[in-house]
Order: sequence, then C-alpha cells, then structure tokens
Amino acid sequence: MDPEYRSIVVIDMAGSGWWDDLAQLRARAALDEMVRAAFRAADIAWHTLVVEDRGDGMIMLVPPTVSKVDVLDRVVPSLTTALYEHNSMTAQTLRIRLRVAVHAGEVLRGRAGWVGNDLNLAFRLVNSGPLYRELARRRDADMAVIVSDVIHQAVVRHGHRGINPAEYFPVHVAVKEVEGRAWVHTPCLTGRVVRRRRTGSSAARPGRLA
Repeated sequence: MDPEYRSIVVIDMAGSGWWDDLAQLRARAALDEMVRAAFRAADIAWHTLVVEDRGDGMIMLVPPTVSKVDVLDRVVPSLTTALYEHNSMTAQTLRIRLRVAVHAGEVLRGRAGWVGNDLNLAFRLVNSGPLYRELARRRDADMAVIVSDVIHQAVVRHGHRGINPAEYFPVHVAVKEVEGRAWVHTPCLTGRVVRRRRTGSSAARPGRLA
C-alpha cells in the first residue's frame, strides 16, 4: 500500500462540550453547512475531499490537485465570513468558535480509516497549547488557525495571492511526540468588512485583519 500526498485540514469546535446535546447537534449541522459552503466558494468540489466526522469537528484530506493557496486564501476567509454571520444571529453562549490546523503530507488509507505521521501532526497542532491560548486571548475572533512549518515555508512566507505573512506569528508546539515550530493566524472580521465582501468591493481583501 503506497502513501498518498494530501493537504490536511482539521477543524475543532471550541467549548462545545458545555452545550446540551441538542445545541451540539444544531452547531454541528451549522458547521457542516459552513464548511461545505467555504469549499464551494473556493471552487473545490466536495466529492473530491476525504471527510471524516469527529463529533465536535472534522478532518478533510484535500487532493494534491488543489492548491494550498486556495485553502489558505479562499477557504479560510470564506469560513471566517460564514462564522461571523452565523454568530451575529446566535446567542453569545452558543457562539461557534473554531480551532483549525493546516498541514500537508503523506497519509495511508487502511480498512478502518486514514493514518500517518503527517495526520498525527495535524491533530497535535489543532490541540496545541498555543492555539488554545490564542483563541482564548482573542475573544473578538471566531477562529484561530495554525499552520505547520511545512505550510509556512512552502506557501505563507512567499505571500502568494492574498496571503499576508505578517499576519502569521511563530509558536513553539510541544504535544506528545511532536515538538517544533508552527505558525498561528487569527482572522477577524467586522461587520463593515462582511458588508464589503457581500457587495464585492475590492477594498476588503480576504483574510485581512480588521
């Protein structure tokens, strides 16, 4: 069995364990709808992804035909906007906030699912202390994103398309067997920026902090 190269996106809902079962069910359905819409907005067909449900989140394996720039510069900003709009109509106690990890590497498909050290790394990143602390610190943000050093070196630092390297800061991750550098980005929107995006104004660049 040969490994397959994929971009790896892991999404985890923060604090959902405090909600009752019905609230979790509604939030999970809303998350699924928002994530599907974000990939659709990036012209990435849902059927090309491997998607695994994780209860309070999900894993997506993105085929190598999809640019990692699209994941960071189109999917992430679209999801940020969708979260802002959803949370603006939701009680503060039921606000959906996400931790997102992005990595890329080799994975193996087995009978029981997908495995591999690169997949493990993505899980470690989404559960890392720096990402938890950043989302806790930035109460104005609906999402905090952590990318591996692999993604940063290959994509982020070059500033491809609308990606701004200055919006990513380095962190040290030490979780179980993983220790090393990663990069955190906290996209945050205001209502003004959301309105600009709806009207198609070029004044609001995707992923920019407001």
